[in-house]
Amino acid sequence: MIASALIVAHAGHWLAGLLYLAPVLIVVGALVFQSWKDRRLGEDEDGPEPDGDTHRAST
Repeated sequence: MIASALIVAHAGHWLAGLLYLAPVLIVVGALVFQSWKDRRLGEDEDGPEPDGDTHRAST
């Protein structure tokens, strides 16, 4: 009886701790989703070039 109460109390402690982790997971999830969406759509035409030096004549 005491062991089961201890397990439930410990689980409750962890669940309360996870409430602090929820905002972090939401932000990380939003960043991952946005990155995935940007990669899927590709780079827009008005965006900067990856190397930033495309207007120089090659030698």
